[in-house]
Amino acid sequence: MKKIGLITHIADVDGAFPIVLASLTFLNLEVVSCEIEEVDDYVEEFLKRKEEFQKLYIVDVNVSDEMAEKIEKSDASFIEIFDHHISREHLNSYSFIHVIDSHNGRKECGTTLFYEYLQKYYPNSYLEKEVTKELIELVREGDTWDFTDTYKEKAVKLGTLYGLYGREEFIARYTDYIKQMETFSFTQEEEFLLKIEKNRIDRYIEEKIKQMKKAIIHDIKVGIVFAEANRSLLGHTMCEKEDIDIAIVININRSVSYRANKDEVDVNQIAKIYRGGGHKHAGGSPLPNDLEEKIIESIFHDVVWENKEMV
Repeated sequence: MKKIGLITHIADVDGAFPIVLASLTFLNLEVVSCEIEEVDDYVEEFLKRKEEFQKLYIVDVNVSDEMAEKIEKSDASFIEIFDHHISREHLNSYSFIHVIDSHNGRKECGTTLFYEYLQKYYPNSYLEKEVTKELIELVREGDTWDFTDTYKEKAVKLGTLYGLYGREEFIARYTDYIKQMETFSFTQEEEFLLKIEKNRIDRYIEEKIKQMKKAIIHDIKVGIVFAEANRSLLGHTMCEKEDIDIAIVININRSVSYRANKDEVDVNQIAKIYRGGGHKHAGGSPLPNDLEEKIIESIFHDVVWENKEMV
């Protein structure tokens, strides 16, 4: 039996949950979770092994313009891409790419787009369960910050559990959860852990905001912090509490996140300047390839690298 390939974003729940849905739909699955700038390389690897696969799905991330052109010429029927970042909407001109930011006033995410596709072409009892629909809505709200009164607290909590469980355990837990349960609720143990974690996150955000540096970038007032965790919540809190237009959260180990909450501010336009993109009020961009090297050199000055190519 040929395999199904799946490439998703490693950063968050919206990258993890398509793996849950695919696991409930396909028997023979090979998954890669990666950063945006790594997608093209992984696509190349899948194409080299194309005879092993029935289809390759890419969810919540996208290929470069150059890769899209290459795929369209020879491999368009092999690949389907589901993305919700408006910075990539121009790629809708390609037959295999589906970029939808919102539909009928409802913000979409990678998970919702992939779910609708699976419902249409691979319907099964797991996809139709109420618990599946509840969880997908929580993922959508948590990823887009397009909250309803009913789901807001649950959506934030689900994102917190993703951090507590870790990616692999989170995927395994909710794959089994959908198989076994009919509706969704947090366990008593989870509620206890979430209460403790909320207190920790509140302290973490408070401390990070104290460390914030304010600056003007491209005539826009920004607040800049270095942080590895809770970047969305931190960024939105910065925008709510501080006199800034855009919150910039830098994760030295991963990427740069941009957040805003003013209608007149479009962070996607700023992110695109730095080889990134996203949505109007949420975006990201990759770090420079030599950033770690530059940091080391700025601290120690006279650095002689033993193997320059490996740094």
